[in-house]
Amino acid sequence: MSAPQTLPPIPAHIETLTGPLVVGELLGTYLFGILTVQFYLYHLNFPNDAKWIKYLVCSIFTLDLASIVMCIADSWHWFASGYGNIIFLNDIWLSAFDTPMLGAFIAAIVQCFYCHRIWTLNKYTLPICILVSMLAVAQIIAGIYGAVVGHRARTFAAAGPKVRAATWVVNIGAAVADVLIMVTMSILLLRSRVRTNHARTDFIVRRIINLTVETNLLSSTLAVLTVILLVGVPNTNYFTAPSILLGRIYSNSLLLILNNRKYMSSDNVVSDAGTESFHTATRKTALTFTTLAQTDRSDGEDRYQLTESRIDGTLDDENSNSVEIR
Repeated sequence: MSAPQTLPPIPAHIETLTGPLVVGELLGTYLFGILTVQFYLYHLNFPNDAKWIKYLVCSIFTLDLASIVMCIADSWHWFASGYGNIIFLNDIWLSAFDTPMLGAFIAAIVQCFYCHRIWTLNKYTLPICILVSMLAVAQIIAGIYGAVVGHRARTFAAAGPKVRAATWVVNIGAAVADVLIMVTMSILLLRSRVRTNHARTDFIVRRIINLTVETNLLSSTLAVLTVILLVGVPNTNYFTAPSILLGRIYSNSLLLILNNRKYMSSDNVVSDAGTESFHTATRKTALTFTTLAQTDRSDGEDRYQLTESRIDGTLDDENSNSVEIR
């Protein structure tokens, strides 16, 4: 009889290898659950969106679904089939594809969508849009390169030095693109806010700015954190936790921006914006009505018609004006 195979000893501080993987996979699954709800709400509330937007949403959801399925397969391989075996834990398995490659695709698609929005708001932003698009393409190329090289290396120890440059390109490129998008969108929206000078429009613009800053700031922070952990804490898997979450942050950000249109076009936003007022005085009464309606366009662009009507005095005089916002 042959002697039983001796497994390699469990290294000290094993939690630095297993912990980040567990945290990343669990939080990634949670974010995919949120994405699934957002995906359902989108199709429920916006059946008349342009076809290209629907295809975009379906593509993002499909990529994220493929990523989460492979992440679950990775977890099964590392912690179920390979339980107690450090060799399994060092095996890349499918993680070279589900995180760097699919994550880069999702990030690039969402960033290009933002570029389209920016260019729609102001055609003079074309150079910035081209730069962000180039960064998005660089992320895709680096993601594919990292996936192929990592899969061929088979182990994390062997793949680490080979994919370091690709990891830098993917994450630094994502961070720079997100900052450019965040700053450009904020400047354009702040300018439109000054021009319109409507309380209702001001509320909507502020909300869009907040969403843009929050989502892009979160994704850029995760990208930078991935690089910091990769360089600052070598020989650990700490960097994997934020890298697993990054793609799902992008996909959720896209659906959040699209679904937020439902709230902005809702009548309930009137009280939140503080634009419905009723003032009484001894001789004068003013009543302001503000309505926001989404207009249909053949090119699929989202436009909102803002109409404000004011009735003064004895309700005989009525003034109304409207402005179209994107």
